[in-house]
Amino acid sequence: MGEILKIAGTYTSLLAGIIGIVLLAGRGCNNYLNNRTIDKPAYHTESRALGLSGHVEYTKYLDGSQDVKIYPSLGHRLFNSELHQDLNGDGLVDRIREDGSELKANRLKDILIRKQDYSINKERFDKADRQLQELMTKYPTKIKLTN
Repeated sequence: MGEILKIAGTYTSLLAGIIGIVLLAGRGCNNYLNNRTIDKPAYHTESRALGLSGHVEYTKYLDGSQDVKIYPSLGHRLFNSELHQDLNGDGLVDRIREDGSELKANRLKDILIRKQDYSINKERFDKADRQLQELMTKYPTKIKLTN
């Protein structure tokens, strides 16, 4: 009986090691593919991996407007994504666009506009505002604004 437990323990340790290596490799690939900075005269973008899968892109434009694009799931653009837009640079999300997979036609699911939809979708807008402000603080840009 002791020999069986020893063999089972060895296999369990081996399996845990293999799973750990696969998870680390997945995280490494996601970081390699998605962590980047793009600095152009008209905009600055920071793209960062989100754990094992997904990533977020924060872009600040020359006119002060900002975007946050969120790919939360496995596979680049295989599942839903969201675009949060701050059109006037005040640090509040003016529009939330939710898209389905890019593998299908007619992927637009919904567009929420702060002026019309805030009262019904307060939690979504407040969460998007917090995320935008966090990214604004985390990735200050050197871009000279025109407004």
